[in-house]
Amino acid sequence: MKSVFFISIAAALVILGCKSSPNEFSLGDTDSESADAALALNKSAAAPVVATVVELGTVSKPATVVTRDGGESLLIGGKILWTFGDTIFNTTAADGSTYRSNTAALANPSQPLAVTEPLDANGTPYQALPFTAAEQAYNDSTNNPNDRIALWFGGLVPNTNGSGLAFYRKLYVKGNFIFPAIGVGTANFAPGSTTGVRDPGLLFTASEPQFSRPFLHNGKVYLYGNLNNGDPTLPFGVARASSLAKATKRSAYRFWNGSQWVTNIAATAKIFDQIPGQVSVSYNTYLQSFIAVHSGVFSNKVYLRTAGKPEGPWSAPQELFTGMPPASGANRAGLEHPELAKNGGKTIYVSYYRPMGFLQGELRLVEVTFQ
Repeated sequence: MKSVFFISIAAALVILGCKSSPNEFSLGDTDSESADAALALNKSAAAPVVATVVELGTVSKPATVVTRDGGESLLIGGKILWTFGDTIFNTTAADGSTYRSNTAALANPSQPLAVTEPLDANGTPYQALPFTAAEQAYNDSTNNPNDRIALWFGGLVPNTNGSGLAFYRKLYVKGNFIFPAIGVGTANFAPGSTTGVRDPGLLFTASEPQFSRPFLHNGKVYLYGNLNNGDPTLPFGVARASSLAKATKRSAYRFWNGSQWVTNIAATAKIFDQIPGQVSVSYNTYLQSFIAVHSGVFSNKVYLRTAGKPEGPWSAPQELFTGMPPASGANRAGLEHPELAKNGGKTIYVSYYRPMGFLQGELRLVEVTFQ
């Protein structure tokens, strides 16, 4: 597709600017988790206090890539797999494309900003989630970046066989901020690979909440997602699979209705709102709490929420930091990267996307240390 591209991304905004720091650091601790009963107490009754915020720099990209956002990640086979959304080129790829719907790259845990990935003869990256023949045929027929099918990552969890299990949203792009849902799918990434193998079919369909932001806890997969794409309050709910082994099966999921897990997806309750697209959830041992990290709505701030259980109740958002000022608009795509956390989560790492001009931008990584 060679027409002029207008970036279309369903998220919103995030994060801060502070002093710089070297890009190399040691891989953090693996969080140990308390029993559910203890977690439910949410011992961290007081709001977490941020001690320091350090801007570490930008996630690297090939010279042919003008910009790409997203930034979900997972430690697989000793390497960090970074995933990205719309990836725009300053040249034409070997197959004639001027952008990809998604890409992925690998990094050493000690240098997470220095990524590498396979490139074609023209130096451009390949698509991480390849299109089916039917999807590619639709995009070829329109030859229009503002009338296309897109596949955008929601997140990844470690799979039982050592691979990475990715959740993604399949949608139509019909112009800036017009993204009719098609559904949510899954794919597997083998260790060392930047190309996933998609599972057939969809986990959730267009008429259902788009649960695509995963969190693995005590062998169960929690999926967070927007309950109603037309609701300006941006409400999110949560689904839960009975086991990781069944996380690709629709029948394995139950939905939190505010008091219990039920089979009726229509009964899913709002657990928090004002989530502009992306959110990450993890358990933080240092804070003795589950934490959710996300950007603010049309804001350069990144926020933190806490809870005693993955389904909540969740606290009101508190500011984690403010991102470096963008050239225009607002930052977006604030996400925590739990695989990099140090000292049981006393220090966490958060990425955000910073627009740098028309079809330009950078993905930045920030170190946040709590008191």
